Amino acid sequence: MALQKISNGLTNALIYSTLGVFLIIGLYAGRKSRKNLDMFIKSLYSQGTLNLSLNFLAVNAGASMFISLPEVGTIAGVLGVVAYSFACIVPIIFIGYIGPVFRKHNPENWSMSSFIVQRFGPVVDIGYLLVCILFMFLYTVGELTTIYSIYGTISDINPLIPVIILCAVTTTYSAFGGVLASFLTDGIQITLLVVLLTIASISIGLNVRIPQGAIQEVGLLKPTKLGWELFYILTAALMGSSMFHQGFWQRAFSAKTSKSLKTSCWIGATLVFVFFTLVGMTGVIAAWSGVWSLELDPYGGTAFFYLLGSMPKWLIGVVTVAVTCLSCCAMDTLTVALAGNLYDLFRQKIGMAIIRVLIILIMVPVVVVAKKSPDVLSIFLLADLLACATVFPILLGLMSKFSRLTQVDVVVGGIAGILGVGVFGTIYLGNASEGWHLLLLPDGLYSTDGRVLGAFLTAPIASIVFALLSMLARFLIYKLIGKKMPNYEKPSFEVSEFPDYKN
Repeated sequence: MALQKISNGLTNALIYSTLGVFLIIGLYAGRKSRKNLDMFIKSLYSQGTLNLSLNFLAVNAGASMFISLPEVGTIAGVLGVVAYSFACIVPIIFIGYIGPVFRKHNPENWSMSSFIVQRFGPVVDIGYLLVCILFMFLYTVGELTTIYSIYGTISDINPLIPVIILCAVTTTYSAFGGVLASFLTDGIQITLLVVLLTIASISIGLNVRIPQGAIQEVGLLKPTKLGWELFYILTAALMGSSMFHQGFWQRAFSAKTSKSLKTSCWIGATLVFVFFTLVGMTGVIAAWSGVWSLELDPYGGTAFFYLLGSMPKWLIGVVTVAVTCLSCCAMDTLTVALAGNLYDLFRQKIGMAIIRVLIILIMVPVVVVAKKSPDVLSIFLLADLLACATVFPILLGLMSKFSRLTQVDVVVGGIAGILGVGVFGTIYLGNASEGWHLLLLPDGLYSTDGRVLGAFLTAPIASIVFALLSMLARFLIYKLIGKKMPNYEKPSFEVSEFPDYKN
């Protein structure tokens, strides 16, 4: 089965008309926040339940879902798709419960960074923000790599040109209106996406042909060891990464009330699970129908597009608009998240003009790296492992029983989480060179042994254990010298000023 393509003229018309519409919507949406730094970066307590629900789908979605989800389907079958979809909703539900805790810890906070600098001090905060920026950079590269690949797959156009224009469009309206523009455009983009994916799902359901006996022969319906492992690997990975994704925190603090935040998270999680499962199943269906095989693509990243080749040609046009819509959605979310990270990194002492210039400058190396077309799923896993190794000691700071935890303990825990993966790899593989190379997850999810599972188990466990051991060691030292160990106390605030406390 050949990859079906549409004409260059039609591809360009669909891409640029979609981008033109979103540019106008984005600029209109950002008119209220273009000169207001607080609304540009924060938009605290501003979003209602419906739009916030759509935004939680937006912060998870991106054009990369058309590659990574079907790819997992071809690797780990139906169980793998369910595991991926499940892993994506856990952080959203978690935010629904942990978000109100952050909001009540100090309602003036607007991000994870605001909490960290208050709770642990500037050293941990700077480290956290640098990881955030690296994380956002890798995710942005992954998104552009995907759109570059997809445009080149569905047509014969030079994909670099629309990728650059897409970056220019999303950067323009994001730099103009900030997070408020992103919130409003994401709601519209996701609504359009729901319509387009519904049309695509119905069309695939009506037109796909699966030969008799193919399901049993291919075997993707049977649970696999990797499929079960992915429930933990991907859940741990995405839980860690969501804590470094400013987009999650911008949404958590933008909810009008904690109740609306929790409701929005459950609705958003439901949308994510349904649509991610539908997209992931296209990889499985492509294998069952015989339009994709290991000979055509050994990793399954193009399975969706081989399936698309067996569908009516007009559906490629629908997917082209959906892909462009998703990329705009992901790129503006990542852009304003980067803006928030940079604002915090400079201790909230830079103005909107400098933030806008920095955003534009960052996009240049992102496009250059994305053009080299690295493996998308591997990029995401690398970022997720780094997050998983460093974030959990920080979350311990929310618990009153760990009020003696300090920045020293968090730093020790984070370093131990990273080094622990190398130590595990050395022991497990019996080779120091390969063991430490495991930190880069060179084989992604394709390893047939337990190295990936071991890495994602070791990283959080080592970080938590060594953070607590560091706290215990300091406690014993204070006990030995006869001094009282410092204890963190939550700041006081005026209850009546904040929405969650008005009722």
